[in-house]
Amino acid sequence: MVDLTPATLDTAPIATIEQPLVDRLRLAFPPRNFTIERVPSTMTLREFQRHARTTPFIGLAWLGLDPDEANGRQLKAKMQWRAILIASARTLEARFKGDARDIGLDAMIDVLSLILNGWSIEGIGAVTVTGAKAVFAEGNEDDDVAIAQVDFTVAYVARLAAIQIKTAADLAAIDIEWLAGSETPPATGTQTLEQNQEG
Repeated sequence: MVDLTPATLDTAPIATIEQPLVDRLRLAFPPRNFTIERVPSTMTLREFQRHARTTPFIGLAWLGLDPDEANGRQLKAKMQWRAILIASARTLEARFKGDARDIGLDAMIDVLSLILNGWSIEGIGAVTVTGAKAVFAEGNEDDDVAIAQVDFTVAYVARLAAIQIKTAADLAAIDIEWLAGSETPPATGTQTLEQNQEG
């Protein structure tokens, strides 16, 4: 078995991509004006209403993984992400074209698409904007709110073969807290992953 280091999973986009995305967005959406948070891909009405009170708001949602057809011992894939943009203002024109600070949904979509599309995250892969559209929150009765979403992908390659996990002990080398230092005894009859695959 090869020696493992905590860096083995450093380029797994689900675990590591949120902070680089936030840092990138903060170049154009400073915290004094914009709230940026991780959100579920489908928000409940209560969740949406909570975020709508902190507008202008940008929510980052992970949607899924689209593997390449030519996958082999490496997992080559595109992670699907979505930015959910919420703006609010008393007038229709201000919601879309901007308020006194020029903060409106139109400009938010344009700027977010511009700074994400074609950006390459070091050690992970390229970001590509794949679509944008206006949406609505079912059940929301606040006419002062406008919503849009911008979908994008993050390309990456995970070299899974280098990990070579065969037994539970091998997992200790991965820098995941619940896998390290656990004192829970293994269940009776526990087999290695290799044995399970054979049988």
